[in-house]
Amino acid sequence: MNVKPILRILLGLLVVLAGEARLSGAPAPATRPAAPATKPAPTPEEQKRLAAQQLTRRSVDLLRQKKYALAEAILVEALVIDPDHATNIYNMACLKALTDRPTDAIAYLERAANAGFTDFIHIEQDPDLNSLRQLPRYKALIANKDLYQKKDADRAVASLRRQLGDKYLFDVDYNTKLIFAADIDAQSLAAVKKWLTMQAKSQWEQLFSHKPDQYVAIVLPSAADYHKIITRIIDKRGVEGIYIHSARMLIAGRLGQVMTHEFTHALHAGDLDPLGQEHPIWIVEGLASLFESGQFEGEKLVPRDNYRLWHLRIAYRTGKLIPLERLFTWKQAQFVAQANLGYGEASSVMLYLYEHDLLRKFYDTYKTNFEKDPTGRLTLEQVTGMPLKEFEKAWQTWMYQRTPPATDIAVLGPTIGMYFVQENDGLKVDRIVGKGPADTAGVKMGDVVVGLNDLDVRDPNSLTPLLKEFKAGDSVMFKIRRGEEYVTLPLTLGAGETKVPRNRK
Repeated sequence: MNVKPILRILLGLLVVLAGEARLSGAPAPATRPAAPATKPAPTPEEQKRLAAQQLTRRSVDLLRQKKYALAEAILVEALVIDPDHATNIYNMACLKALTDRPTDAIAYLERAANAGFTDFIHIEQDPDLNSLRQLPRYKALIANKDLYQKKDADRAVASLRRQLGDKYLFDVDYNTKLIFAADIDAQSLAAVKKWLTMQAKSQWEQLFSHKPDQYVAIVLPSAADYHKIITRIIDKRGVEGIYIHSARMLIAGRLGQVMTHEFTHALHAGDLDPLGQEHPIWIVEGLASLFESGQFEGEKLVPRDNYRLWHLRIAYRTGKLIPLERLFTWKQAQFVAQANLGYGEASSVMLYLYEHDLLRKFYDTYKTNFEKDPTGRLTLEQVTGMPLKEFEKAWQTWMYQRTPPATDIAVLGPTIGMYFVQENDGLKVDRIVGKGPADTAGVKMGDVVVGLNDLDVRDPNSLTPLLKEFKAGDSVMFKIRRGEEYVTLPLTLGAGETKVPRNRK
């Protein structure tokens, strides 16, 4: 049966569908936690859904108490209200199996799969269905998993298309099990697909053993739609992206490091699905933040220090670093309350392990030790051969000696002579310095920077550190979207003590 709360998000003008129920399966990590936002009065469709959810919860309570007759009556009532409620259909299949009605159970299980219940890992692990395992129809259902999941993916695309409109591009990649709904052009969408495909391949080779079993929706909204979406999901400003594993949906405010961070969450969660594990927030966010500023060297996504290293170095000098023994036990709310240090320390510890060739060993050993070592502390000590305090000292010394990446804070470096605002697909030029490098190169107001030399560059945190690798007089190639066209402009970097152009929103 199904009783864990899951969050189903359908986008449009933007209804958050909450609260289906599951009896097993680990809750998934969400990137950004927050209290529910204040929502307008429910529509008639939402009222119908909420009524069905209440009945779902009642039926689950009765199923737990093995009051099968009462539970069945409640489920029948719920399915009258919403005949296509996949979780209620699935729970009815479980009830039928538990009450020795295998033919009816299989029929409901097939109906649930057709309605969109395509979590086949859950289906194959659910003990309520054990009596069905040897039946030919059950085996046929499992054998047709890909067909059911493709059907559900196509249905999801149709739903997103109805709700988001024709200005978005929609696509399904059946090989990588990714669904795309993006307010960008076809060339940028192709670049996103290429990046995520390469990222997935690299992270599977470097770290994750299991590929996601279900389709993941990648949603890149317009700025206006993103604001509506995110305020309906959480009551928190400044959130640039979110991955909700229970909905198999990633929503990013922009391309670049945000997308890389959130997609790492999706791959991590997919790796844990067969294991039924829920990793602590420091590992979840540590891994995502580790890779967010990475760049490809060949086909390998190589992690780099991120901007939070500035905060860590200051905290180290002032004695304000979070002790690792505390960080490892923090829940999500505590972690996010000190985000710069929490994300920074977790990702820096992961980078230390990576650069000492210990990350894969730590991660694999931790998954094996998970039941007896939920925080990961014992595994860290085992893999590094150091007590935590000794490891902490070694990590802090290593961390403080590293050079933080350049940011848009005042630094010395070559000038480019243009300033940006963030668009969802890149950096939109909103100011050009007269007779500066950008002006001389032919950059125009409204151009959107999407690449530097042969690298995909979509945000300031990616562009600025790359520029710092050059000196005045060097020539670089800026890839620019100009309306619906793409141009590549050679730009000779200027000289002088200057501020790196600040990203202005």
